[in-house]
Amino acid sequence: MSLKQNVDYIKEEMNNDEKMLEGLLRFESWFRRYKTAIFTLLGIIVVASVGYAGNTYYQEKQQQALAQSYEKALKGDESALATLKDSKSRLYDLYLFQNALKTNDAAVLKTLESSKDSIIAQFAKTQNASLSKDINTLNSKNSGDFGYLQAALLEIQAGNSQKAREILVKIKNDSPIRDLANALTHLSIKGIDNEK
Repeated sequence: MSLKQNVDYIKEEMNNDEKMLEGLLRFESWFRRYKTAIFTLLGIIVVASVGYAGNTYYQEKQQQALAQSYEKALKGDESALATLKDSKSRLYDLYLFQNALKTNDAAVLKTLESSKDSIIAQFAKTQNASLSKDINTLNSKNSGDFGYLQAALLEIQAGNSQKAREILVKIKNDSPIRDLANALTHLSIKGIDNEK
């Protein structure tokens, strides 16, 4: 290498080093200016992450405790039932619903019609209408496919096979009880009509 090339190479290296040092000085200046905000933001992120993990753990433990209380309440433990009631959990509504079904308790079913769990509320309304043999309520869109099935069963019990078939047709094809409705339709056509 010639002397000129060496000098140019050294100048270029010094320029690169100078630019790198200038960049580091700018970063240090920027960091000094915003370090409080950066550390505050990092602190918030850490606290939020720990809080979220802690809350998730707490909620999971609460759900496990409620599930254990529910199991104990089913076995007759009164203190577990009181715990469920105080928690205002949907499991308490489920417990009441199960007991109301066993005893055909229309009063409890009526109160469960306003449950915060929409499925329990709908089933309670359907069961209550079934107990009172209210075919009009069961045969409405609000009662859904299970309501239609209950209405059809009541019509079959009353000897109205044709009305039962008309109700069973309303059950959607993608419903989980469609196969049961089809079987009931065939049974009502063959079995009940032949008996009369």
